[in-house]
Amino acid sequence: MRPIKFWLLISAILFVSIGSLIIFLGLQQPRSTGKRFTSFSIESGQSFKSVSERLKNENLIRSQSLFYYLGRLTAKSGDLKAGEYEINAEMSAWEVLKVITGSHVKLYKLTLPEGVNMFQIAQLLDSMGLVDEMQFLESCWDPVLLAELHIPSLTAEGYLFPETYHIPRGSSPRAILRMFVDMFWTKMPENFLSLAKNNPLSFHEAVIMASVIEKETGLVGEMGLISSVFYNRLKSRMRLQSDPTAVYDIMPYGGRVTRGHLQRKSPFNTYQIDGLPLTPIGNPGLLSIQAALLPQSSDYLYFVSRRDGSHHFSSTYDEHRGAIEKFLQ
Repeated sequence: MRPIKFWLLISAILFVSIGSLIIFLGLQQPRSTGKRFTSFSIESGQSFKSVSERLKNENLIRSQSLFYYLGRLTAKSGDLKAGEYEINAEMSAWEVLKVITGSHVKLYKLTLPEGVNMFQIAQLLDSMGLVDEMQFLESCWDPVLLAELHIPSLTAEGYLFPETYHIPRGSSPRAILRMFVDMFWTKMPENFLSLAKNNPLSFHEAVIMASVIEKETGLVGEMGLISSVFYNRLKSRMRLQSDPTAVYDIMPYGGRVTRGHLQRKSPFNTYQIDGLPLTPIGNPGLLSIQAALLPQSSDYLYFVSRRDGSHHFSSTYDEHRGAIEKFLQ
């Protein structure tokens, strides 16, 4: 037993000595004397070994094996975080390791305005180099993910909350989608869900209506009135006849609505279908959702643009025709 204990002791001493040497060498400055910063990206799911090899290939560390064992001995290899990092060529291996396993990830600011739809969001994310446009949209249509996020719809449209986000490069489309939807449920006042229980519309239907209200007006003071028009039309079994719904599925990036668009068959086109569109047609803010849940009281059935951002509201078709002649012709 003594020889075995002796060799175990020797092995332990060697292990500690080698580990100490690796850590000591890792703390030393690398050979470079420049002061440049290099952008270094880590993709989700990359192994620590492959990252070590890339750092060496890009001349950011002196020794791949030293860096690799430094990470393993300090247990930091398991803390690798996806994202984009700014690494100074004068950093020691230890400093580089702390950067890519800490909170130094570079973040990209993204602001989603009220009313923006998922197609526009996907295009924006792609233009910023954060995720592929189609991969993000595939996530928006993933029924399993939608169920996990408590979205009772065919897509994530309507639940990508308009807010300013800071997103690390390397985030997966699903992670970014979760970020937007989590913000939606975090920002949603509890009383909004309660209001839906005593409302002719379910909460999801209110989100659909809110997305249409958001597209119809940018004036907060008009949202409650436009909501009342839609409620009155639904109660009277009239179609909503909202122009933005006619082109959502063919012109998601915007464009002029023509008479031909109004006549096309589509599960979104409220000129051709009864009730609400199949899904939301954009991502509404809290004020438009509030308007959809708490419409103003009115007898209005029509509204038309005044061409100045505001609308004229009418109770009868004759009055509406007069407003059209006045403001549009």
